[in-house]
Amino acid sequence: MLNFPPPHPDELLYSTVARAGIYHGIISPKQLLDEVFGNRSVIATLNLPSHIAHIADLLRNTQQYSVEDLIYRHTLFPLYAPFVQKAIRDKAIELMKGKAGGAVHMMLGVAASRIKAIHNFQACPKCIEDQIEHYGE
Repeated sequence: MLNFPPPHPDELLYSTVARAGIYHGIISPKQLLDEVFGNRSVIATLNLPSHIAHIADLLRNTQQYSVEDLIYRHTLFPLYAPFVQKAIRDKAIELMKGKAGGAVHMMLGVAASRIKAIHNFQACPKCIEDQIEHYGE
């Protein structure tokens, strides 16, 4: 995909991919996955996405986003990482670079957590106002 937008500060990659779809006028989620990843079977994941090396490749001309930078600054990985051993963190990062197939959620304990997952998006109204003021969207 040409003209893939760079993520805003603290923006999740999930949101960045969605913005790319809006910018390119893509309505179909499957078509968006096909355009961004060249694969319709990629599963869009809010917190711990995979295929991040592909996103880094789309942003290579900016010379600002390594895979590790995207993982630590644009996913929720930093919230889970302190609670697992370094070897597990390193393996999770390797999996997030490519096709993880849900393994990252298992490794980091997300799948086994007794805390109920929130299945809808939540946003702070003040944060939305600030983003519109700073980024125009």
